[in-house]
Formats: sequence, structure tokens, C-alpha cells
Amino acid sequence: MAKHHTVQDKYLKQWHIPGTQNHLNVFIIPEGKCHIANTKSPLFWRKDFNVLEDEKEKSYLPEEITSVIDTKGIEAIRKIDFTKQEQLSGIDRSCIAFYVALQYTRTPQHREEANKMIGATIKYFMRKDLYSPDKVKMSKKDILEHEPNNKYEKEALEKIRVMSQEEINTQLFEAIHGDSVKVGLTRTGHSKGILKVPRHANKIFEMQWLFLIAPKDTSFATSDSPCFTVSRSKIMNGLLSPHSTVSFPLRPDVCICIKPGMKSQTEHFMNLDKKQVRDINSLILTHSYECFVAKDKPQLDKLIKGFDYKNHRKSRDVTISEFGDYTLFNAE
Repeated sequence: MAKHHTVQDKYLKQWHIPGTQNHLNVFIIPEGKCHIANTKSPLFWRKDFNVLEDEKEKSYLPEEITSVIDTKGIEAIRKIDFTKQEQLSGIDRSCIAFYVALQYTRTPQHREEANKMIGATIKYFMRKDLYSPDKVKMSKKDILEHEPNNKYEKEALEKIRVMSQEEINTQLFEAIHGDSVKVGLTRTGHSKGILKVPRHANKIFEMQWLFLIAPKDTSFATSDSPCFTVSRSKIMNGLLSPHSTVSFPLRPDVCICIKPGMKSQTEHFMNLDKKQVRDINSLILTHSYECFVAKDKPQLDKLIKGFDYKNHRKSRDVTISEFGDYTLFNAE
């Protein structure tokens, strides 16, 4: 099966180690160690990550969509000229809007958060409906009529075959009310999320953009989850929330900052000092999934110094709050 990019290699190439073609200074967060990695490293793609193929498995729709957006997007990013501070053309602005929407959507972090939200919602209502073993209505006969799709389902059916209905009810009840069963979207379900990119891109296109400019003696870092949001509120803190600010280092010298509440279809430019760039890089590190990339090794060493990699949170957790008959599910 094909591999699927979560971060474009041509985008990452902008952070290559001077004197090399496509090698990067990467901090692997779970290990707490720095490595030299290639822009085509599996750190930035997942095999079978998006699977929406035709019946003969020759075409991968998500990968075809991302290929077009990546090509047009990186071309538009390279055209940003902060020395002249001119407005982008409509087509270039559109390409970058698509690039931002796609990069936010296709990372492992976004997938993990989607699974957490789906799992929390489904298990919450299942637990409310099945509050005792006798409320389980799945009969042994119906279960055994299922055709197993893999060896795990086959093994499970063999175990169920020798169980009583009461034992089945008890085990299903305990599974629903425990933490051993994980619920989430299938790979195809996640793939379909990419089809929402045009809708997100249209809204991003309408917003006011701020290009933050790094001074010559420093640069912005990036990561395996480079497009992220920071919210002043605990609720509604996603890509298009009016409470959130979208940040995305487009190049080592340019970071885009978008506040969804501001709509003007214009680009503005702001020159930062070294400390301000370092503060943004700290945010990029905090919002990384598993790896963090800096332009040069001394800069990387300074950024990760004192970073608590053992307690790093790769994705937001889902909280459940009840307000009378209303239940709020929120990633925070």
C-alpha cells in the first residue's frame, strides 16, 4: 500500500542543514534526543495513513488531493516577499489558504483528537443507555452470524461460542464501562475529513492574515504538526473558532498568524525581534506531536533545554460537562 505524507517534504526541505540536500536537525520528543533525519523520513508520513482507494487499489484519492495542494501551496509560499510587503494575488492567497487547511487536517495529532472526540461521545451515550448488564440486547445468535474480517475477530467469535448469554452481556457491559475498548473513526472515515479542506480553505481565504517576519540572525522552527491553534478560551478552540489564533511557520523566515474573527482578505506584515521568535518557537515545540525541527543545531539545543519531554502531551484531551439535559464535549 502507498505511504501518505503528513508533512510535505518540500516544505521541510526549507529547514535543511546548511551544506546538505535534505537533512534536518530533529528533536524526537518521546526519546528526548536529537537526531539527523531525512525530509522523506517516516516521521513525516504514515503508511496507509489515508485510504480512500478504488476497487482495484490503484488510486488514493487523499494523496492525489494533497499532491495538488502541496505543489501549488509551496509555490505560493515561496512568493511571499516581506521586503516589498505587497498583497498576494488571489490565486496565491487561495493556494496558501488550502495549504493551511490541509496541513491542520492531515496530521496524526488531528487524527488522534478526532478519535478521542468520537470515542468519548459514543461511549458516553452507550453507558447512559446500557447502565446495567440486563440492558445489553446483543444476542449470542446475532453475534455468531457475523463473518470475521481478521484473525482477531475469528478468535473473539470462538470465545463467544462457548459463553452463555449472561456471560456475554456481562463482558459487553464491562467493556463499555471500562477503558479497554477504544472507539474511533476508520481509516476511510479519517480520509473523508480531507474532503472538508475546500470548505475550511474558503473561510481562511476571507480572513485577515499577519505574516510574522524573523530577523536574519534567527529563524522559526517547525514540527510534525506545524499548523496549530492557540485559544484564549477553553471551548471552541479549533481551526475556525473565533476564539483561536492559527499559527503556521510557512518558512524559516515567515510565520503566518490568522485570527478567524477578523475578516478582510488582506495580508499584513510584522517584524519580530529575537525574543519574540523564540517565544513562538516555544509554542511550536509545545504543539508538536512527536518531533520538532530547527534550522541549526545550536538553536535547537537552546529551544529544547529544560523541555519536559516525558510529560509532553501529543494531543488535546476531551472533557465532558453536563448542563441539565445538555452535554458538552470539548477538546482542551
